[in-house]
Amino acid sequence: MASKLRRDRPGYQSRKRTDGSVVHYWNPSRACSKAPKGLPVRQIAHDADEDQIAAICQAWTDELLGDLEGMKTGPVFDGTIGSLIRVYRTDPESPFQSLKHTTRIRDYEPTLRMIEKTVGERAVVKLKGDDFRRWYREWAKGDHVRRAHGGIRKLRAILSYGLQQRLHGCKDAREILSLIEFEAPAPRKIKMDYEHALAICDQALKSNRPSIALTQAIQWDTGLRRIHIIGEWLPIKDGEHGGIVRGRTKWQGLTAADIENDVLTVPLTAKNKTATRHDLTACPLVQHVLQHVDLPKVGPLIVSETTSLPYRENYYATDWRAIAESAGVDKNVWSMDSRAGAISEAEAATGSLDAARKLAGHTNARTTQVYVRNDDLENNRRVAAARASLHPAK
Repeated sequence: MASKLRRDRPGYQSRKRTDGSVVHYWNPSRACSKAPKGLPVRQIAHDADEDQIAAICQAWTDELLGDLEGMKTGPVFDGTIGSLIRVYRTDPESPFQSLKHTTRIRDYEPTLRMIEKTVGERAVVKLKGDDFRRWYREWAKGDHVRRAHGGIRKLRAILSYGLQQRLHGCKDAREILSLIEFEAPAPRKIKMDYEHALAICDQALKSNRPSIALTQAIQWDTGLRRIHIIGEWLPIKDGEHGGIVRGRTKWQGLTAADIENDVLTVPLTAKNKTATRHDLTACPLVQHVLQHVDLPKVGPLIVSETTSLPYRENYYATDWRAIAESAGVDKNVWSMDSRAGAISEAEAATGSLDAARKLAGHTNARTTQVYVRNDDLENNRRVAAARASLHPAK
């Protein structure tokens, strides 16, 4: 395609067919140098005369300039994956805005940065299945299947958003991606055992870190997530006042007021949509720790001895790791494995997945099953013994 630029028909270009006839087009990149990459070239009706061609080119160019003017307030989709990520992250109507704060900063943000850094300059409209397969292989190198799987999930999310916004190229790319199956990471099999939890509690008490001892004990006995015990620091919303504030964040979490008559009540959580209650007098590891420390009378349930404030999660994780290593706990056992250990023990002790589900605060037993990491051998022994009892010995 080639033609001389004319002021009266911005973006115009043409191509001569082999039969001598001329095909007319409007190219947004020729109409405006700031046009996003990847916008499609539009064909003009073959029977349009000179005046009509000029009018069409001017009208389409005016539409383009109007769209660009409306997009000046934030990032603009220029056809690349990187720009799609930036729009996805900043659009007030994007699904990204409804994600939990911790999900954003611990899951989405790191993965989106990885995608933008590695393939951000690629044009969405040119993507093929081979591209997605190659990216997955590159991201998975070095035994990082979980990272690669996360990258593909985030690609699906941003392309789905782009499809909903009718951004050029996203529909085809999302459809191509939906046709490809990728290896999923193997479910985590490691769980914390009671001996691990007890050793960590004792080491924390020995190291004058009762906050870590109490947190670990509550995690083990109740199966609660760590973040539901230590709380979290969230960005301050407009109009919010009071509470525990540090910088531009405000703490939210369990306080002494959530314990009444030795019963700990954990409010509804955004993830599980169900509240749970736990009798601390029936929690042996908690009672073991409480022989050495007292529960607070007011304020946050868990406070760092270093800052006299509730923990930021990354600081707690670092301090917990140091205590766990001093206690001789293998580095492959993580703080988050406390929940799987507690739920697994509940299922083994009761023989009931539903009992474990209720402890976990799950509404769906399928979710609970992910956390049950018991060896099938012991279960199968119990089943075999139960079946054998139905048949008298001869």
